[in-house]
Amino acid sequence: MRNAGRSLAILILLAPFAVAQDAMQLFKQAVATFDALPKTTYDFEMVEVSDFAMGGYHSRTEQRHRIVGSRGRWRDETLPKGLLSISDGLYRWGYNPDRSDEYTKVNFSGVAAAAPLLSMFQITTYLVKSARMLREETLELASGPVACQVIEVEREPNPDRVQTSPITYWIDTSRNLVLKANYIVTIRDSGRQAPSVQNATYSFAKAAVGQFVDDELLRFTPPADALQVDQLRFGPKSALVGQDTPEFSLKGTDKAAITATTLRGKTVLLMFGEQPESEMVAIAEMAYRSFRGSGLTVYYVLPKKYQAGIDSQYSVPVAIDTDGSAAKQLGLDRSYGKILIDGFGKVVFTDSGSGNRLDLVKALQKAGVW
Repeated sequence: MRNAGRSLAILILLAPFAVAQDAMQLFKQAVATFDALPKTTYDFEMVEVSDFAMGGYHSRTEQRHRIVGSRGRWRDETLPKGLLSISDGLYRWGYNPDRSDEYTKVNFSGVAAAAPLLSMFQITTYLVKSARMLREETLELASGPVACQVIEVEREPNPDRVQTSPITYWIDTSRNLVLKANYIVTIRDSGRQAPSVQNATYSFAKAAVGQFVDDELLRFTPPADALQVDQLRFGPKSALVGQDTPEFSLKGTDKAAITATTLRGKTVLLMFGEQPESEMVAIAEMAYRSFRGSGLTVYYVLPKKYQAGIDSQYSVPVAIDTDGSAAKQLGLDRSYGKILIDGFGKVVFTDSGSGNRLDLVKALQKAGVW
């Protein structure tokens, strides 16, 4: 009896260790599954949800992707009909249906791999501090309910300004396949009172491995009249380019009206931002300081809720889009982007946030202010 009692006590003491070992083993098996994807076929539909907050600002984005692969080749398409990336074993192609007259093509000379968006599930066990079982939970996929084991993986602390929370994984133990992951990234910058916080969730509505994949999905033929470019542009082409600037109304921080009429005769760059603290402010400031002597007028445009303006360290003039109508009249689908108007009052460049700065440089050169 004494030996039996001692054995029971040892089992009780070792139980937490065994569970931890099981969680770590499950995590390693899931990593191995994603590592092996380039050697097989797969068809995923992923939903990517990101909640971002900084101070009083909050935004939420959701994107769906269909990710298909076979023997190292892959296709990643934003749904329902968005950006397309294909690696066919020889080249990596990029194509945006909104800009059907251009595409990118890069020689592929690397090692066969799974689609880049799946790389977050291929993380190695390097720097993993611990893993623990949380619970069992059923997820609903297109194929039906799937029972998952939920685990939490904590990595070694990072002294950097970027801190990542423990990552929660929902794993289909019958296939050692991650079907959902969630984590929080916190960034603390000196000079900012509040950190930025991003809560990211990746989940699969469809997850098939080792099944038939149509080879046509992994090929790309550019449209006959499309041109190869170095970088894709995003958002539909603006019908305003080359046209007279439509009448719009902004207010300066001094309450003065800023309209297409009052700006006539000036080359003007309107940079619409969503908040006072963003990369766009710094870009607007650089443009203002660099080119005001060359005849360029720059305004950083903010929504009404930020009518107090921007930090005093910046000198770029600020304008307020009091009701959001100016952004709409200038063809921006959201209050974010850049508009360049020449001295004749014509729109010569628009960009709804693609980050294609080279095109802006060319437009500034053509307008004679670069």
